Amino acid sequence: MKRVITAVKILIIVLIFYLIFKNIYSNWGQLDFRKQHFNLFYIVLSVLIMQLAWMTTAWSWGKTLEAFNFKLRYSDVFTIYFRSMVAKYLPGKLWQIVGSTYMAAKKGVPEGSTVASVVIGQGYSLLSGLALVAGALALGVIQPPGGGFAFFRWTAIPILVLLIILTVRPELAEPLMNWALRLAKRQTISLRINIATSLRLFMAFLIPWFIFGLSFWFLGRGLEDIPISHYLSFTAIMTASTVIGFLAVFAPGGLGVKEGLIVVFLTTLAGYSAAFSSAIAIGFRIITSFVELLAFGITWVITWSQKKSQT
Repeated sequence: MKRVITAVKILIIVLIFYLIFKNIYSNWGQLDFRKQHFNLFYIVLSVLIMQLAWMTTAWSWGKTLEAFNFKLRYSDVFTIYFRSMVAKYLPGKLWQIVGSTYMAAKKGVPEGSTVASVVIGQGYSLLSGLALVAGALALGVIQPPGGGFAFFRWTAIPILVLLIILTVRPELAEPLMNWALRLAKRQTISLRINIATSLRLFMAFLIPWFIFGLSFWFLGRGLEDIPISHYLSFTAIMTASTVIGFLAVFAPGGLGVKEGLIVVFLTTLAGYSAAFSSAIAIGFRIITSFVELLAFGITWVITWSQKKSQT
């Protein structure tokens, strides 16, 4: 039985790596290097800052786990988060939860607490991302083309209020989350989190969006001379594209959807050329996949060092 389980694990990892490298290869082939000028310094900065963004996101999930009275070392949080995260490239949106549950159980965390922390963490990530986009619309950081901006601006305000209410009263979303978990035959969760903890978790998941946005802006800066004043609009566009890509259940890891939206938003909202918008969308996906694979490799170094220290 153990050999069968080991074989299944290896098969899943091989499949994940195949999908990731297939994505990188296909995206790389679409880049037209002749149409862009490259500043390697800014592109390297983009990679480093994205690594920081992902590390901060893992820390945020660790804080969510603490809300359920389970505090793990950051090295364990890092390992669980990044080994399970690559499963998002598999069809369906539940593989990351399954992977996190399996690995967290080895650290003594029961299934219910892991499922709750992952689901709630994704919920706060979505809420904070949507709040960022709604705030950007309300403040005029991003402006839809044509004369309909006032409609979007005033619509964003009640949406922002609703998101704030869900942040301080997460139990309002409990029936919907448990309905989805029952469909997936996973343990249901309880969202009894006090207001202070809710606000801390909201901020913990809001911070990474701004770091990812900085990575996105630096990548753009590496392809074209973009002013720092565009940082907030780039962050809002990247966040909106990522959130919608995550909600697209038919697209593993938001593949295709996120990149397409980045191109549309950059050309229509920011006025950039289609060539530049396509290059940064594809480049951002390549960098994302590279950083995720790098973090996945680091988890094995962490495991090896922990085993060595115990001998």
